[in-house]
Amino acid sequence: MNKKIIVAEDFNVSRKIIVSVLTKLGHTVMEASNGLEAVSLFDGRPVDLLITDFNMPEMNGAELIKTVRAHDEYAYIPILLLTTEVNEQKIKMALDENITAWIKKPFQTDEFLKIVNKALR
Repeated sequence: MNKKIIVAEDFNVSRKIIVSVLTKLGHTVMEASNGLEAVSLFDGRPVDLLITDFNMPEMNGAELIKTVRAHDEYAYIPILLLTTEVNEQKIKMALDENITAWIKKPFQTDEFLKIVNKALR
């Protein structure tokens, strides 16, 4: 099940862990250290899943999601939002952008993979 996944996460260690876990499962993973970098990866190529952090410099996760959803070819891809936030208002703002699920950091790898696999079905 080789899927094409974009991971947008500004914290290098977290991003590398996520990329490593997904790559070991056979997925093709593209990395971005902020929302603006991630937007550049949505250039018409097929993308099966976006995993994005909420708090990032340059462009936050909600802004990234809104930008991605504005493109017809990406309007319905699954999007997982990573967050350390417990702030319901911020999460509601992200949910309003039509995310598939949100994952609170730090997370357990097995729980993370369950959510990823469900999103990719």
